[in-house]
Amino acid sequence: MTEKLFWQDAYLKEFDAKVLEIKGKEVILDKTAFYARSGGQPGDTGEINGIKVVDTYYDANGNIVHLLEREPDFKVNDIVHGKIDWERRHKIMRLHTAAHIISAVLVNAFGNIKFTGSQIYEDRARMDFNLEKLDDEVVRFIEEKANEIIEKDLPVFSKIISKEELENHPELKRLMDESKYEKFDVLRVVGIGDIDLQLDGGTHVKSTKEVGKIKIVKRENKGKNNRRITIVVE
Repeated sequence: MTEKLFWQDAYLKEFDAKVLEIKGKEVILDKTAFYARSGGQPGDTGEINGIKVVDTYYDANGNIVHLLEREPDFKVNDIVHGKIDWERRHKIMRLHTAAHIISAVLVNAFGNIKFTGSQIYEDRARMDFNLEKLDDEVVRFIEEKANEIIEKDLPVFSKIISKEELENHPELKRLMDESKYEKFDVLRVVGIGDIDLQLDGGTHVKSTKEVGKIKIVKRENKGKNNRRITIVVE
């Protein structure tokens, strides 16, 4: 299984790795700093030996597949140099951490919030959750509280936990269905200071201050008590 360098260091921009497999334009390395799309976070782009990586995703065996713009001129067992599109990745990291901050605000303010979906894009993120009322006043409240957390410059951290630890802390499951987390051999959580801790395999910034300013640019009603907000970071 591909070694996830982005779990060790989300700020790693370049790396060297050994080519394990090539199938047309698809390349598998023994290790990579490219995040593979999952959990609502898009896969990284960039280049390997100067050839553009246009998408990154998992195969059936849990290896990370790098989809190249064209078939490579390097071979299996070659050592290659990878470079991620850092500007794009960093914006996604800021948005992902912003989504966790808003999640913490919602849970703290409204209690038993059920999150029904989320998706991060290059320029925005959306979050779906159950809430009886989501008007302009509530939106302003969420935005204000989220930006207060940012100004506290809280540390953002990650750690690996056991399945036993997960069972003892069911609140960690709030953003993931049981059918999804049960298939993972390794469980990872991401925390923000002492205000939030949740299952997550994505990449994040080091502190809340690095997120910038959160703005909720759209709110929608998606059915009875089901709400959606779209956020950006500035």
